[in-house]
Amino acid sequence: MMPLLAEAAARPIDKLHNVSGQFWIKVILAFAILALFILLVKKVMGMNKIILIIICAVVVGLLGFNWIYERNEPAFMTPIIEPLANSGFFPAKDAYNGKQQQDPAGPGIHKNTPPTKPAGTPGQPAKK
Repeated sequence: MMPLLAEAAARPIDKLHNVSGQFWIKVILAFAILALFILLVKKVMGMNKIILIIICAVVVGLLGFNWIYERNEPAFMTPIIEPLANSGFFPAKDAYNGKQQQDPAGPGIHKNTPPTKPAGTPGQPAKK
């Protein structure tokens, strides 16, 4: 009975020795990020609330405009972003690229090619 208890107690330690080093690096990194997050939250709690609201509004606005322009929002935000992107009020990357493909001089008129002459006119005037 005693060897079974000793063997059972040794198994978790053996399992920990078999875990890769990358796992421990990720665990340490996760704890460091958690500690920084807690420190940041404590600093924010002592911050002026108006400045905090302005910073949050700028971050959310930039993120929202990026989602509307690039259309790279997460899937759960698509029902909110879709009407905003298709409203025509906010710029969209696809609309901009479509306008860049249009000819600014108008359809059928190309400013880099010489105009064609009507069928009844002579090619070159006679030299004197």
